[in-house]
Amino acid sequence: MCVVTCVAQQKVIQLYDGLPPGSESWTWSEAENDSNLWQTKVVYNVSKPTLTVFQPQEGKANGTAIIIAPGGAFHALSINSEGYDAAKWLIEKGVTCFVLKYRVARSFTNDPVKEVTAKWGKKEFEEANAAVIPLAIADGREAIAYVRKHADEFNVIPNRIGIMGFSAGGTVTSGTLFNYTRANRPDFAAPVYPYFPKDMIGIIANDAPPLFILTASNDGLGLAPHSIDLYSAWLNAKKDVELHMYARGDHGFGMRTQNLPTDKWIERFAEWLDVQGLLKAPDATLKPYLRKEFELSGNTLPYRILYPDNYDKTKKYPLILLLHGGGERGNDNEEQLMHGARLFLKDENRKAYPAIILVPQCPDDSYWAAAKIDRSTNPFNISFDYNAPPQWPLVAANELVKKIASEEAVDKSRIYITGLSMGAMGTFESVYRYPDLYAAALPICGGGDTKLYDKRVKKTAFWIFHGAADAVVDVKLSREMLAKLKSLKVKNKYSEYPGVNHNSWENAFADPTFLAWMFGHKRK
Repeated sequence: MCVVTCVAQQKVIQLYDGLPPGSESWTWSEAENDSNLWQTKVVYNVSKPTLTVFQPQEGKANGTAIIIAPGGAFHALSINSEGYDAAKWLIEKGVTCFVLKYRVARSFTNDPVKEVTAKWGKKEFEEANAAVIPLAIADGREAIAYVRKHADEFNVIPNRIGIMGFSAGGTVTSGTLFNYTRANRPDFAAPVYPYFPKDMIGIIANDAPPLFILTASNDGLGLAPHSIDLYSAWLNAKKDVELHMYARGDHGFGMRTQNLPTDKWIERFAEWLDVQGLLKAPDATLKPYLRKEFELSGNTLPYRILYPDNYDKTKKYPLILLLHGGGERGNDNEEQLMHGARLFLKDENRKAYPAIILVPQCPDDSYWAAAKIDRSTNPFNISFDYNAPPQWPLVAANELVKKIASEEAVDKSRIYITGLSMGAMGTFESVYRYPDLYAAALPICGGGDTKLYDKRVKKTAFWIFHGAADAVVDVKLSREMLAKLKSLKVKNKYSEYPGVNHNSWENAFADPTFLAWMFGHKRK
């Protein structure tokens, strides 16, 4: 375990067990300097990286965490205005903060700022930085992994962990955006006037996190183009990115007051966090749904799982797969619970219908179903082609069902699937592609490939729901699937709601016989 101490009432965590990799021979000790040309407290000679924890008041935490990396030319850390002060501001917004003291180049006097100034632009300065930058970035990655591993301890949501860094700390922050693993991927990032030349921009992954980039046009170190290049790279890759370019502010303004618009930059950052949904605390009533992830063929599918009350592995329980609609896509492992999940949390249902509930989340850039959608018309013009390869999230969701069925106390004759809108399309397709898996399917306002649906689906009972006035997914798609099922002599039931638009899931989930009908079916 890492050693934990307390300094000024803040918990300080040693980032590594033992000596940090790559600097095992470093023997110098961390120190501080309060009197220097930067006119701020700096920390220098960091050889053993730490995280200083700032937590919101009890009851205010929203589950979001930010690692903060101060700047200082890779030779020192401007620990207050680019570290502690930012953390103190953000905890008032409910964000748990971890100020990172990452490894920096060695100083040989007690005034690192004076040393940096003397060798600025010289070969020895460039060589020292070149040697330490990879170690500093490694510390940033390790910090993300540490917080994620200890998320429960800090009341943090594992997929709401971001990193923000200033200047050299912006290098650390930007460096974590590439070549990450599942453990150390930042869920969002905020490079502030970063040093990050174009040749450091690597390959942008499909799941690249959203960015908030901030700098000043009159940056005294000429680093404004670095922010522009990073922004352009994200924009060209069609990734989520926001750039704030202030006319004035110079370099290193951090949390300092200059009587300029840059004084309020952190308010703009908080607005961005809010837009990203990162300042909203999760619905506490949904906490029984445990947060999990499932990996398949290099892809990660977030999911939530609800176990029965007093779960007993000596018994056998039904298993239900709930597929959400298109509006709940993402990677927050939260939005997919918006519709339907509460049905299974009602006390009367938990007692009458104990079951294991799986609710995976499809990413923004994918879809449950093999469908082509023309959104220029109302309702949308939607066509299906099951000859096409299935979308990986659909495969992952069904393979997850099989995994849970084999590892948990599941009655394999009572596995069910339901979904709404996009999820209903995924429901129809799942039964087609996994015909031996589900005892019953309850698709709500969806559709499927009537051309390819065949007798393989005969072992599954269907209850189809749709609103007659659906302006998004045409009710005719459900009617056509119903006609196909009837022609195949598949057990079916149909509920169409006059005057109801796309939100027919409200009617379906409110039907008092919804669960009774579902649980009444069993595969032979």
